[in-house]
Amino acid sequence: MGSTRISEVDQMVQVYVPAGEFIMGSNDENAKRTLEGRSYPEIPVNTVYLDGYWIDKYEVSNGQYALCVDAGVCQPPIDSESHTRGKYFGNPEYSNYPVIWVTWYKARAYCEWTGRRLPTEAEWEKAARSTDGRKYPWGNDPLSGERANFCDINCPYDYANELYNDGYADTSPVGNYPAGASPYGVMDMSGNVWEWTGTLIQPYPYDSTDGRENLDAPGERAWRGGPWKNSAWWMRSTVRYRSVPNYSWEVLGFRCASSE
Repeated sequence: MGSTRISEVDQMVQVYVPAGEFIMGSNDENAKRTLEGRSYPEIPVNTVYLDGYWIDKYEVSNGQYALCVDAGVCQPPIDSESHTRGKYFGNPEYSNYPVIWVTWYKARAYCEWTGRRLPTEAEWEKAARSTDGRKYPWGNDPLSGERANFCDINCPYDYANELYNDGYADTSPVGNYPAGASPYGVMDMSGNVWEWTGTLIQPYPYDSTDGRENLDAPGERAWRGGPWKNSAWWMRSTVRYRSVPNYSWEVLGFRCASSE
């Protein structure tokens, strides 16, 4: 587990990820399937060096995002409902659940309001899998209902895995699955909601100097993490997806990061 600190603005716990190299991407058969259109290519595997940084231990919650709205800095989510809940954002019952229906611009505005920023795609992946190239945050063992919120017996889709029960047919409270924590202690890096990163989606190898980290450049921004409504295939720490920055969805949220 890494060192921690707490933001004075929104009380978010941040975890420190030390400087060093890590393995980014995947060469296994799952990664090759992305070339057939299922997501965005995870190959080739590349070794990336990152300076030390801080990343939010949890996904930003409804309650935290509401602080920014109340401060007059952030705009409310596009929709106040979730998949099964008529009133989600602004409902005290779900204040500790991940905020959804926020565009990349809104996520960026929130992070900057707190003095943080969106994580890069590389920072997100290292925080999720550390330096040993593991498949999931907890290692290489399969998903279970104790490790992540994914499409299990509660999921209303034909690809649901009925062998597992994570307790939810929608988003779950942030940090609800401690057995699924990453080696640094970061929570919900598999499942619950997709998460925006600051990075433009581009092919590997990853190069932070090739323009993909230009926050002012046009193009699609990378998502990471996989949501509650997707199968186990999407829960791997290397999976990449993307959209235009003004897009929002019922399974898309974010967390923030900070440089040293």
